[in-house]
Amino acid sequence: MVSSRLSSPNIQNFTTNKYQIVERGISLKDEEFGISEKIRSYEFATPWLALNQENYYKFYGLKNHEERDEFLRKTLTGNIISMSKSFDYQVPDRIKCDLSVQIRKDHLKNVSVMTFTGIFHTNFIIPDFLGIGKSVSRGFGAVRQLTRADLVV
Repeated sequence: MVSSRLSSPNIQNFTTNKYQIVERGISLKDEEFGISEKIRSYEFATPWLALNQENYYKFYGLKNHEERDEFLRKTLTGNIISMSKSFDYQVPDRIKCDLSVQIRKDHLKNVSVMTFTGIFHTNFIIPDFLGIGKSVSRGFGAVRQLTRADLVV
């Protein structure tokens, strides 16, 4: 394991928000990943960049809220499948997704983009802070698994 502590806080700019980085390092851990028998809940720790330019126009062309939600569910499922392929994991069963998100406006390379914040539920295990969607290397789409206590309102 390699780890380094910063003597003074370092500010990193992700999207339009600034986050203070008080520690950084590299650590290796074995994490569960893949299809699950039970549904798990996640939140987007950073905004999810779900739509490319083509899908953005499709999304806005949809007639109602239900059609847009279905479009986003399919997009989320596709993002999970793409993430799985990058880890050379073949999904052995159907991925189920449901979500509750809010639209947000962010900037990427000085271009205004539509992002989403909120929660989703899926039968797939995703390690905390793994990114899904577009521009994960720029800090978009990091997820965090929610506990039962997180879900109690």
